[in-house]
Amino acid sequence: MQRKYLDLLVVPDDAGQIRRYRVPQWPRALLFGALAIALAVVAGAGIAYLRLVALSRENSVLLAENDGLRQELVTMGGQISQLDGAVRAQIHLANDARVLAGLPPLSEEVALLGVGGLSASGGAAAGAGISAPVWQTVGVYRDRLDRLGHQLAFQEESFLEVKQAIAASKERLDHLPAVNPIVGPFRLSSGFGLRRDPFTGRSSMHDGLDLCAEKGTPFCATADGRVCYAGWNGGMGRVIKIDHGSGIVTLYGHADQVLVREGQSVARGEVIGKVGRSGRTTGYHLHYEIHKDGRPVNPRNYILQG
Repeated sequence: MQRKYLDLLVVPDDAGQIRRYRVPQWPRALLFGALAIALAVVAGAGIAYLRLVALSRENSVLLAENDGLRQELVTMGGQISQLDGAVRAQIHLANDARVLAGLPPLSEEVALLGVGGLSASGGAAAGAGISAPVWQTVGVYRDRLDRLGHQLAFQEESFLEVKQAIAASKERLDHLPAVNPIVGPFRLSSGFGLRRDPFTGRSSMHDGLDLCAEKGTPFCATADGRVCYAGWNGGMGRVIKIDHGSGIVTLYGHADQVLVREGQSVARGEVIGKVGRSGRTTGYHLHYEIHKDGRPVNPRNYILQG
C-alpha cells in the first residue's frame, strides 16, 4: 500500500525561500488531537484568567465596602455615644419628675441596667464579605443599641408611673377647695373662730368666713365635686353644699340665687349662685364654710390665693 504524505509549506514574512515539508498522513489525527488539547488548555487558561480578574474586581469592591462600613461604624459609634448621653440626661429628668410626683427616685445604676438581657450578636461569626474586625465592631454596636433600647423601655415605664401619679395627684388637688369663692371684689368682714355675735352681743363660734360683696355678685365652687344640698336652711337662708370627696364638704350661705341643683356635678370656678342676704344676716355677704370629716375647719388653711 502506497504511503500518503501531507505537504506543509512554510512561507517566511521577508519573502525568503519557501520551505516544503512532507509529513506522513497517519499522524494527522494525532496532530489535530494535540491541537484540540492545546486549544482546550488555552481556553481553560483564559477562563481561569477571567475568573481571577472577576475575583480581583469583587475583592476590590469588598475592600471598598469594608472601608465604607468602617467609616459608617465610626459615625454610628459617635451617634450611639450621643444617645447614651441623652439617656443619662433623661434619667436625671425622670428622677426630677418622680420627686415632683411624690415617687422615690431611681438610682442611675438601676436605670442604666434597664430591663431584659443583652443580645448575643457580639459573638456571631463574621458575615460574608465582611472582615472579622468590622463584624466584631458591628456586634459591639448591636449590643450597645440593644442596651439603649432596654434603657429607653425602662424609662418609658418610669414616665408612665409618673404620669399616673400626677393624674392621681391632679384629681386629688382638683377636689381640694383651694380658691376664693367670690368672683369679683369682696371684703372679709368676719373670720373663723370665736367672735361677738352681731345679734346677741355674746361670744360665739363662727364656723366660716363672711365675705362681703355687692348684691348679685357671682360666687363659684371652690373645687370639683357634687352638689349634695341646694335649698333653704333656716338662719343660713339659701344654702348650697358641695361634697368634694375625701370627707371634705363646702357650704355657701345667705345666697340671693341658687344656680345649681342637688346631684349636679360642678367644677372648680363654676358659678353656682349669687351673693344675697337671705336668712338671718345684717347685710349682703357670702358665708363660706369648709367641713372635714363632719367638723368645720378654717377655710384659710385651704385657700391658696390672696
